Amino acid sequence: MTFGELRQRIATFRDQAFVPREIFFRSGDRFHHLRVSTRVQKLAAGMIGLFVAWSVYATGSYVVTRMVLADKNAQIERHRLAYFDLLSEVGEYHNQFARITKDLEENQTYLLSLLEQDPQGRKRLADIQQRLKESRTEHARVVIAREGLRQKMEQFQNDLRDIAKRNKSLQSRVTAMQALVESSKAERDKVAAARAQLTKRLAEVERQLDRELETKRALEAQIASLNAQVDALARDKTALTAERERLNAHIASLQEDLNRATNRYAALENQVAELNQSLAREIDRNAEMERQRAYLQRRVGGLEQRLVELRDAGKTVLDRLGQRTRLTIDVIERTVQMTGLDVNKLLAQSDPHLGRGGPFIPADDPAVEFEPGTQLEAAVTMLDQQIDRWTALQDVLRSLPLSAPLNQYRISSRYGARRDPVNGRKAKHLGLDLAARSGTPVYATAPGRVVYAGWRGRYGRVVEIDHGFGIRTRYGHLRKILVKRGQEVANREKIGLVGSSGRSTGPHVHYEIRYKGRAQNPSKFLQAGNYVFKG
Repeated sequence: MTFGELRQRIATFRDQAFVPREIFFRSGDRFHHLRVSTRVQKLAAGMIGLFVAWSVYATGSYVVTRMVLADKNAQIERHRLAYFDLLSEVGEYHNQFARITKDLEENQTYLLSLLEQDPQGRKRLADIQQRLKESRTEHARVVIAREGLRQKMEQFQNDLRDIAKRNKSLQSRVTAMQALVESSKAERDKVAAARAQLTKRLAEVERQLDRELETKRALEAQIASLNAQVDALARDKTALTAERERLNAHIASLQEDLNRATNRYAALENQVAELNQSLAREIDRNAEMERQRAYLQRRVGGLEQRLVELRDAGKTVLDRLGQRTRLTIDVIERTVQMTGLDVNKLLAQSDPHLGRGGPFIPADDPAVEFEPGTQLEAAVTMLDQQIDRWTALQDVLRSLPLSAPLNQYRISSRYGARRDPVNGRKAKHLGLDLAARSGTPVYATAPGRVVYAGWRGRYGRVVEIDHGFGIRTRYGHLRKILVKRGQEVANREKIGLVGSSGRSTGPHVHYEIRYKGRAQNPSKFLQAGNYVFKG
């Protein structure tokens, strides 16, 4: 692609993207417009692009700076933790030396006291010499630890020198890190001072250790002779302690056995007393049950007779209710059939999950005999089914538009073929034209939900209501609409005023009834409504 072609494509895209535009605003019946020129659009796009570029650059700079600072802070924190670990190790060595010194002083005191009591203790020096060797080994370990500590101090000093060099290099790159560099130098000075102090303390510890070793050599001879006596006494004490614990455990076991036996004896006595009381109550209860059984046998005979009478009376009542229910169902089904709709299809929409079946057996078939209770249950089941159907038919009947949308009107054009009132040609008319004075209230012919309320071409101002079961009604050529889309309306609720909007020659209401999208004859619905309301 040549530079000229690329330039031509960019110019074409710019001309297509930035064209003069107009924004329209509607306020009532007035319209206002705002013209946006190409120059204004380009200026706005440029400002948005500059803002986005600046945001990306600022965000990237901020992220890079934060990453550098976080890395340096982490490095300083690691060296600080190493310094604290070193101080902790020095303190641990100091505590260990203090413990050794304390043990030597305690052993010296103890041995002197034993020597005063046992004149022959000076001859037992073999064990003390062994312990002296162990003390020398401990001293060598302390010396090795001290040497390791010095090496760690030197390594830490080298690390501090590396930190100082890195901080000097960072001064030329990030001015904001100067405070952290100063802090690192202060930490280095603290470490150097701590190192000098630790060196001094180690020298003092070595001198004290030498003095204590001399004292320990003098006491080693006394320790060996006394350890044997201490071991013998310890063995005797251990044996006596074990025997005492064994006797205490045996006594505790015997005491527990005695307590359990006492509790078991008391529980058995209580159980025997309760069993005697229960036996007396059962004897009295059996006598009372014998008397009640004789009484209940007499009552059962009377109740069975009463049940037969009640079953016969209930069967009669259910038969009468069934006849009345069937009569009401016939009236409602006849009304729905007058509208031209299929009753069974409407009922299937009312309760699609309702299912029944089984072979047909006439109720008066002499070949089939039922028990008395079964006949009553069958009558109840049949009445329940009739009531379910009556309830479903009531729901359907409430959703049928059986009344006219006007209280007073004149039919100016019927449903079906007609001469078009505007051009005089043959046409299909899918509703009823109900003429009335302009401004006459228009009412909803059945309860439902408004699915459309506004202007619709040749209908003019129109309201469409969904009554359920796939049934909808339309009210066209209105002068004014009094409801909104989504609003729930009741039967005979005012929804608008008679007018002549849209394709109309005078004030009237174009009234349509549709079932599943297909137009129905409103005259049949009005005829069915007259049948119901007069009946």
